[in-house]
Amino acid sequence: MTEKELKKMNRYQLLELLILQTERADKLQARLDETKSQLNNLDIQISSLGSIAEASLQLCGVFQTAQDAADMYINAAKKRAEEIEEEAHKKGAAIIVQALEEARRIKGENDV
Repeated sequence: MTEKELKKMNRYQLLELLILQTERADKLQARLDETKSQLNNLDIQISSLGSIAEASLQLCGVFQTAQDAADMYINAAKKRAEEIEEEAHKKGAAIIVQALEEARRIKGENDV
């Protein structure tokens, strides 16, 4: 609307125009507030995604540490099992030697 058209309007028309413009400004302000709220929510979501990514990386570290501990435990258990097996072989060999000696002794007694 031009300045010339505004000058031709009476007070009642100007008041109506002012009311319409105020209502329009209120609607625009409400849209602006809603848009700001949505933007804030997006910022929070983006921030949360960053936090989730960081948490994921930290969990990866925790899982890696747990895997390392499990690997160490398994290696220690295998080593201990090998030691026990070796000890058992030695004891078994000693028992066989002792049994053979006992068998020879018994056989020698029977031959006499």
